[in-house]
Amino acid sequence: MPTAQEPDIQEREPRSGTRKNIRNVKAGSGHTPPAQTAAQMAVRVAAEQPAPPEPDGPVGRLLQAYLHRQFLTLLGEDARMRTNETDAVHKMRVSTRRMRSALASYRTFLPPEPAREVRDELKWLAGILGAARDAQVLRVRLQDLVAEQPAELVMGPVQQHIDEELLSEYSSARGIAGDVLDGERYLALLRQLETVVTAPGFTPKADAPAARSAADMLKRDRKRLHRQVRAARRAGHGEHLSESLHEARKEAKRLRYAAEVAQPVHTAGAAELITGAEHLQKILGEHQDSVVSRQYLSRWGAGSSGAGQNGFTYGLLHAMEEQRGERARKRFRKAWPGFPKAV
Repeated sequence: MPTAQEPDIQEREPRSGTRKNIRNVKAGSGHTPPAQTAAQMAVRVAAEQPAPPEPDGPVGRLLQAYLHRQFLTLLGEDARMRTNETDAVHKMRVSTRRMRSALASYRTFLPPEPAREVRDELKWLAGILGAARDAQVLRVRLQDLVAEQPAELVMGPVQQHIDEELLSEYSSARGIAGDVLDGERYLALLRQLETVVTAPGFTPKADAPAARSAADMLKRDRKRLHRQVRAARRAGHGEHLSESLHEARKEAKRLRYAAEVAQPVHTAGAAELITGAEHLQKILGEHQDSVVSRQYLSRWGAGSSGAGQNGFTYGLLHAMEEQRGERARKRFRKAWPGFPKAV
Protein backbone atom coordinates (compact mmCIF):
# COMPACT_ATOMS: atom_id res chain seq x y z
CA MET A 1 0.00 0.00 0.00
CA PRO A 2 1.56 3.29 -1.02
CA THR A 3 2.23 5.74 1.77
CA ALA A 4 4.67 8.50 2.55
CA GLN A 5 7.19 5.77 3.21
CA GLU A 6 6.90 3.19 0.46
CA PRO A 7 5.84 2.50 -3.16
CA ASP A 8 2.80 0.50 -4.16
CA ILE A 9 2.37 -2.85 -2.42
CA GLN A 10 2.61 -4.77 -5.69
CA GLU A 11 6.09 -3.35 -6.19
CA ARG A 12 7.15 -4.39 -2.72
CA GLU A 13 6.48 -8.11 -2.89
CA PRO A 14 9.53 -10.36 -2.91
CA ARG A 15 10.95 -11.65 -6.17
CA SER A 16 8.77 -14.74 -5.93
CA GLY A 17 5.72 -12.46 -6.23
CA THR A 18 3.23 -14.46 -4.17
CA ARG A 19 2.85 -15.67 -0.65
CA LYS A 20 2.72 -19.25 -1.92
CA ASN A 21 6.11 -18.87 -3.53
CA ILE A 22 7.52 -17.27 -0.38
CA ARG A 23 6.72 -20.45 1.48
CA ASN A 24 8.66 -22.41 -1.11
CA VAL A 25 11.91 -20.72 -0.06
CA LYS A 26 11.53 -21.39 3.65
CA ALA A 27 14.39 -23.20 5.33
CA GLY A 28 13.90 -26.87 4.64
CA SER A 29 14.13 -29.85 6.93
CA GLY A 30 17.53 -30.46 8.40
CA HIS A 31 18.32 -26.75 8.62
CA THR A 32 18.51 -24.64 11.76
CA PRO A 33 15.11 -22.93 12.26
CA PRO A 34 15.22 -19.31 11.05
CA ALA A 35 14.34 -17.91 14.48
CA GLN A 36 17.22 -19.82 16.04
CA THR A 37 19.57 -18.71 13.27
CA ALA A 38 18.74 -15.05 13.92
CA ALA A 39 19.10 -15.50 17.69
CA GLN A 40 22.49 -17.17 17.31
CA MET A 41 23.61 -14.43 14.97
CA ALA A 42 22.59 -11.77 17.50
CA VAL A 43 24.84 -13.41 20.11
CA ARG A 44 27.79 -13.52 17.71
CA VAL A 45 27.35 -9.94 16.53
CA ALA A 46 26.95 -8.61 20.06
CA ALA A 47 30.25 -10.25 20.97
CA GLU A 48 31.98 -8.51 18.04
CA GLN A 49 31.66 -5.02 19.49
CA PRO A 50 33.66 -2.58 17.31
CA ALA A 51 36.02 -0.07 18.84
CA PRO A 52 34.39 3.28 19.73
CA PRO A 53 34.77 5.88 16.95
CA GLU A 54 36.87 8.99 17.54
CA PRO A 55 36.86 12.33 15.67
CA ASP A 56 40.40 11.82 14.36
CA GLY A 57 40.04 8.07 14.03
CA PRO A 58 39.10 6.28 10.80
CA VAL A 59 35.68 7.02 9.35
CA GLY A 60 35.27 3.32 8.64
CA ARG A 61 35.09 2.67 12.37
CA LEU A 62 32.35 5.31 12.66
CA LEU A 63 30.27 3.64 9.96
CA GLN A 64 30.86 0.17 11.39
CA ALA A 65 29.73 1.22 14.86
CA TYR A 66 26.47 2.61 13.47
CA LEU A 67 25.75 -0.45 11.34
CA HIS A 68 26.54 -2.69 14.29
CA ARG A 69 23.93 -0.95 16.48
CA GLN A 70 21.27 -1.02 13.81
CA PHE A 71 21.88 -4.65 12.90
CA LEU A 72 21.51 -5.70 16.53
CA THR A 73 18.25 -3.71 16.61
CA LEU A 74 17.00 -5.56 13.54
CA LEU A 75 17.87 -8.94 15.06
CA GLY A 76 16.11 -7.98 18.29
CA GLU A 77 12.99 -6.99 16.38
CA ASP A 78 13.18 -10.26 14.43
CA ALA A 79 12.37 -12.09 17.67
CA ARG A 80 9.58 -9.63 18.52
CA MET A 81 8.11 -9.98 15.03
CA ARG A 82 7.85 -13.73 15.53
CA THR A 83 5.83 -13.22 18.73
CA ASN A 84 3.58 -10.66 16.99
CA GLU A 85 4.56 -7.60 19.04
CA THR A 86 2.54 -4.66 17.75
CA ASP A 87 5.37 -2.19 17.15
CA ALA A 88 7.95 -4.71 15.94
CA VAL A 89 7.08 -4.17 12.26
CA HIS A 90 7.71 -0.45 12.52
CA LYS A 91 10.93 -0.73 14.51
CA MET A 92 12.36 -3.42 12.29
CA ARG A 93 11.60 -1.39 9.18
CA VAL A 94 13.27 1.69 10.64
CA SER A 95 16.46 -0.27 11.36
CA THR A 96 16.54 -1.57 7.76
CA ARG A 97 16.12 1.98 6.45
CA ARG A 98 18.83 3.36 8.67
CA MET A 99 21.32 0.74 7.53
CA ARG A 100 20.43 1.18 3.88
CA SER A 101 20.73 4.95 4.13
CA ALA A 102 24.09 4.76 5.92
CA LEU A 103 25.43 2.33 3.33
CA ALA A 104 24.33 4.74 0.58
CA SER A 105 25.69 7.93 2.12
CA TYR A 106 29.01 6.37 3.15
CA ARG A 107 29.26 4.01 0.18
CA THR A 108 32.78 5.13 -0.91
CA PHE A 109 34.24 3.57 2.21
CA LEU A 110 33.10 0.04 1.31
CA PRO A 111 33.71 -2.15 -1.76
CA PRO A 112 30.81 -1.88 -4.26
CA GLU A 113 29.85 -5.48 -3.54
CA PRO A 114 28.30 -6.86 -1.46
CA ALA A 115 27.32 -3.37 -0.23
CA ARG A 116 25.20 -2.57 -3.29
CA GLU A 117 23.34 -5.87 -3.12
CA VAL A 118 22.80 -5.43 0.61
CA ARG A 119 21.26 -1.99 -0.01
CA ASP A 120 18.91 -3.50 -2.60
CA GLU A 121 17.90 -6.30 -0.27
CA LEU A 122 17.33 -3.91 2.61
CA LYS A 123 15.03 -1.91 0.35
CA TRP A 124 13.14 -5.10 -0.45
CA LEU A 125 12.80 -6.01 3.22
CA ALA A 126 11.67 -2.49 4.19
CA GLY A 127 8.99 -2.70 1.50
CA ILE A 128 7.69 -6.02 2.81
CA LEU A 129 7.52 -4.67 6.35
CA GLY A 130 6.08 -1.38 5.12
CA ALA A 131 2.95 -2.96 3.67
CA ALA A 132 1.77 -4.07 7.11
CA ARG A 133 2.84 -0.88 8.87
CA ASP A 134 1.19 1.35 6.28
CA ALA A 135 -2.15 -0.41 6.69
CA GLN A 136 -1.92 0.20 10.45
CA VAL A 137 -1.15 3.89 10.03
CA LEU A 138 -3.81 4.58 7.41
CA ARG A 139 -6.51 2.79 9.39
CA VAL A 140 -5.85 4.91 12.49
CA ARG A 141 -5.69 8.07 10.40
CA LEU A 142 -9.06 7.47 8.72
CA GLN A 143 -10.69 6.20 11.90
CA ASP A 144 -9.81 9.45 13.62
CA LEU A 145 -11.01 11.51 10.67
CA VAL A 146 -14.39 9.75 10.63
CA ALA A 147 -14.74 10.15 14.39
CA GLU A 148 -14.33 13.92 14.02
CA GLN A 149 -17.37 14.20 11.73
CA PRO A 150 -20.89 15.01 12.94
CA ALA A 151 -22.98 11.85 13.07
CA GLU A 152 -25.41 13.13 10.43
CA LEU A 153 -22.56 13.42 7.89
CA VAL A 154 -21.43 9.82 8.27
CA MET A 155 -23.80 8.10 5.87
CA GLY A 156 -23.66 4.34 5.84
CA PRO A 157 -21.18 1.87 7.37
CA VAL A 158 -18.14 3.99 6.55
CA GLN A 159 -16.14 3.15 9.68
CA GLN A 160 -16.92 -0.54 9.32
CA HIS A 161 -15.85 -0.54 5.69
CA ILE A 162 -12.55 1.22 6.48
CA ASP A 163 -11.83 -1.27 9.24
CA GLU A 164 -12.64 -4.30 7.11
CA GLU A 165 -10.56 -3.13 4.16
CA LEU A 166 -7.49 -2.08 6.07
CA LEU A 167 -7.54 -4.87 8.64
CA SER A 168 -7.68 -7.29 5.72
CA GLU A 169 -4.70 -5.56 4.09
CA TYR A 170 -2.79 -5.61 7.36
CA SER A 171 -3.50 -9.28 7.98
CA SER A 172 -2.38 -10.24 4.48
CA ALA A 173 0.75 -8.09 4.60
CA ARG A 174 1.64 -9.28 8.11
CA GLY A 175 1.31 -12.87 6.96
CA ILE A 176 3.63 -12.22 4.03
CA ALA A 177 6.15 -10.57 6.33
CA GLY A 178 6.05 -13.58 8.65
CA ASP A 179 6.67 -15.92 5.73
CA VAL A 180 9.55 -13.77 4.53
CA LEU A 181 11.28 -14.05 7.90
CA ASP A 182 11.27 -17.82 7.43
CA GLY A 183 12.57 -17.57 3.87
CA GLU A 184 16.05 -18.17 2.52
CA ARG A 185 16.25 -14.74 0.88
CA TYR A 186 15.89 -13.04 4.26
CA LEU A 187 18.39 -15.37 5.89
CA ALA A 188 20.85 -14.69 3.07
CA LEU A 189 20.48 -10.96 3.76
CA LEU A 190 21.21 -11.52 7.46
CA ARG A 191 24.37 -13.42 6.57
CA GLN A 192 25.50 -10.64 4.25
CA LEU A 193 24.82 -8.04 6.92
CA GLU A 194 26.79 -10.01 9.48
CA THR A 195 29.77 -9.97 7.12
CA VAL A 196 29.45 -6.26 6.41
CA VAL A 197 29.13 -5.44 10.11
CA THR A 198 31.85 -7.71 11.51
CA ALA A 199 34.32 -7.85 8.59
CA PRO A 200 33.53 -4.90 6.30
CA GLY A 201 36.70 -4.94 4.19
CA PHE A 202 36.94 -1.17 3.98
CA THR A 203 38.45 0.73 1.06
CA PRO A 204 41.57 2.90 1.68
CA LYS A 205 39.28 5.95 1.90
CA ALA A 206 37.87 4.56 5.14
CA ASP A 207 41.10 5.49 6.92
CA ALA A 208 40.32 9.22 6.57
CA PRO A 209 39.48 11.17 9.77
CA ALA A 210 35.92 10.44 10.86
CA ALA A 211 34.68 13.93 11.79
CA ARG A 212 35.98 15.59 8.62
CA SER A 213 34.76 12.78 6.35
CA ALA A 214 31.33 12.76 7.98
CA ALA A 215 31.07 16.51 7.47
CA ASP A 216 31.76 16.01 3.77
CA MET A 217 29.00 13.39 3.61
CA LEU A 218 26.55 15.79 5.24
CA LYS A 219 27.39 18.56 2.79
CA ARG A 220 26.82 16.21 -0.12
CA ASP A 221 23.52 14.87 1.20
CA ARG A 222 22.39 18.40 2.06
CA LYS A 223 22.97 19.35 -1.58
CA ARG A 224 20.96 16.35 -2.72
CA LEU A 225 18.03 17.51 -0.61
CA HIS A 226 18.38 21.08 -1.89
CA ARG A 227 18.25 19.88 -5.52
CA GLN A 228 15.11 17.87 -4.84
CA VAL A 229 13.41 20.80 -3.13
CA ARG A 230 14.19 22.95 -6.17
CA ALA A 231 12.65 20.26 -8.36
CA ALA A 232 9.52 20.29 -6.21
CA ARG A 233 9.26 24.05 -6.52
CA ARG A 234 9.32 23.69 -10.31
CA ALA A 235 6.80 20.85 -10.31
CA GLY A 236 3.68 23.01 -10.38
CA HIS A 237 0.63 21.16 -9.09
CA GLY A 238 -1.01 17.77 -9.08
CA GLU A 239 0.61 14.37 -9.22
CA HIS A 240 4.01 15.63 -10.33
CA LEU A 241 4.22 17.92 -7.31
CA SER A 242 3.20 15.11 -4.96
CA GLU A 243 5.88 12.85 -6.40
CA SER A 244 8.52 15.57 -6.09
CA LEU A 245 7.62 16.26 -2.46
CA HIS A 246 7.70 12.55 -1.74
CA GLU A 247 11.24 12.38 -3.18
CA ALA A 248 12.23 15.39 -1.08
CA ARG A 249 11.03 13.54 2.01
CA LYS A 250 13.24 10.59 1.10
CA GLU A 251 16.23 12.89 0.76
CA ALA A 252 15.47 14.52 4.11
CA LYS A 253 15.37 11.08 5.69
CA ARG A 254 18.67 10.11 4.10
CA LEU A 255 20.29 13.30 5.40
CA ARG A 256 18.89 12.69 8.87
CA TYR A 257 20.32 9.19 9.04
CA ALA A 258 23.68 10.32 7.67
CA ALA A 259 23.80 12.91 10.43
CA GLU A 260 22.96 10.23 12.98
CA VAL A 261 26.03 8.29 11.84
CA ALA A 262 28.14 11.43 12.35
CA GLN A 263 26.93 12.33 15.84
CA PRO A 264 29.31 10.15 17.93
CA VAL A 265 32.33 12.08 16.63
CA HIS A 266 30.70 15.47 17.28
CA THR A 267 30.59 16.49 13.62
CA ALA A 268 29.69 20.17 13.41
CA GLY A 269 26.05 20.75 12.47
CA ALA A 270 25.00 17.09 12.77
CA ALA A 271 22.53 17.63 15.62
CA GLU A 272 20.93 20.61 13.88
CA LEU A 273 20.56 18.65 10.66
CA ILE A 274 18.93 15.74 12.47
CA THR A 275 16.36 18.06 14.05
CA GLY A 276 15.70 19.97 10.84
CA ALA A 277 15.48 16.88 8.65
CA GLU A 278 13.14 15.11 11.05
CA HIS A 279 10.85 18.16 11.12
CA LEU A 280 10.82 18.33 7.32
CA GLN A 281 10.26 14.60 7.10
CA LYS A 282 7.17 14.81 9.32
CA ILE A 283 5.67 17.66 7.31
CA LEU A 284 6.20 15.90 4.00
CA GLY A 285 5.05 12.62 5.51
CA GLU A 286 1.75 14.29 6.42
CA HIS A 287 1.44 15.47 2.84
CA GLN A 288 2.10 12.02 1.41
CA ASP A 289 -0.31 10.40 3.84
CA SER A 290 -3.00 12.79 2.60
CA VAL A 291 -2.21 11.77 -0.98
CA VAL A 292 -2.51 8.08 -0.17
CA SER A 293 -5.70 8.56 1.85
CA ARG A 294 -7.32 10.30 -1.09
CA GLN A 295 -6.47 7.40 -3.38
CA TYR A 296 -8.30 4.99 -1.10
CA LEU A 297 -11.22 7.32 -0.47
CA SER A 298 -11.68 7.89 -4.21
CA ARG A 299 -11.76 4.15 -4.85
CA TRP A 300 -14.17 3.46 -2.02
CA GLY A 301 -16.42 6.34 -2.99
CA ALA A 302 -16.54 5.22 -6.62
CA GLY A 303 -17.46 1.70 -5.56
CA SER A 304 -20.08 2.66 -3.02
CA SER A 305 -22.92 3.15 -5.50
CA GLY A 306 -22.42 -0.34 -6.91
CA ALA A 307 -22.69 -1.70 -3.39
CA GLY A 308 -25.93 0.21 -2.82
CA GLN A 309 -24.32 2.68 -0.42
CA ASN A 310 -24.05 6.45 -0.24
CA GLY A 311 -20.63 7.83 -1.28
CA PHE A 312 -21.18 11.24 0.30
CA THR A 313 -18.99 10.66 3.36
CA TYR A 314 -16.07 9.39 1.29
CA GLY A 315 -16.25 12.57 -0.77
CA LEU A 316 -16.35 14.65 2.40
CA LEU A 317 -13.30 12.88 3.80
CA HIS A 318 -11.52 13.28 0.48
CA ALA A 319 -12.07 17.05 0.60
CA MET A 320 -10.73 17.18 4.14
CA GLU A 321 -7.65 15.24 3.09
CA GLU A 322 -7.11 17.73 0.28
CA GLN A 323 -7.12 20.49 2.89
CA ARG A 324 -4.64 18.54 5.01
CA GLY A 325 -2.34 18.20 2.02
CA GLU A 326 -2.51 21.91 1.25
CA ARG A 327 -1.73 22.79 4.88
CA ALA A 328 1.28 20.49 4.76
CA ARG A 329 2.56 22.16 1.58
CA LYS A 330 2.23 25.58 3.22
CA ARG A 331 4.10 24.36 6.29
CA PHE A 332 6.85 22.99 4.06
CA ARG A 333 7.21 26.27 2.19
CA LYS A 334 7.48 28.08 5.52
CA ALA A 335 9.92 25.59 7.07
CA TRP A 336 12.39 25.23 4.21
CA PRO A 337 14.03 28.71 4.32
CA GLY A 338 15.08 28.07 7.91
CA PHE A 339 16.48 24.61 7.22
CA PRO A 340 20.02 24.34 8.70
CA LYS A 341 23.08 24.39 6.51
CA ALA A 342 25.68 21.64 6.56
CA VAL A 343 28.84 23.08 8.11
